[in-house]
Amino acid sequence: MPVYVNPNVCNGCNGAAQPPCIRMCPGDLIVKDLLTDKAYLKYPEDCWDCLPCVKSCPEEAIDFYLSYQMGFKNASLKPHIPKTRDHIVWESIDTHGKKETFTIRTKILDIEIDEKVEGSTPADFSI
Repeated sequence: MPVYVNPNVCNGCNGAAQPPCIRMCPGDLIVKDLLTDKAYLKYPEDCWDCLPCVKSCPEEAIDFYLSYQMGFKNASLKPHIPKTRDHIVWESIDTHGKKETFTIRTKILDIEIDEKVEGSTPADFSI
């Protein structure tokens, strides 16, 4: 089951040309809609649920639903990263709506909202 970028929550990282979700996707499957300035999964059939996009989204706009065998769309797993960035709280919701949280200590590196690509000029999306 691929990830889902919620267009009601995604803010396109406020005009960033290369938001973290796009840079972190190892398959280059996430792109930005130039009209809405929001990210979306262009090739959902190729997503293999590796989750760097989910963990790097500062708006928590990317949802991860568990596979059909584990609950399908009624069940989800979502990371919440606090400002201290020293742990991740994973929120699990099962098919009956029961929530559980798991706190895992980790070191999360800061991620720039936008990143210049060496040798390239950022795209100008102005009209």
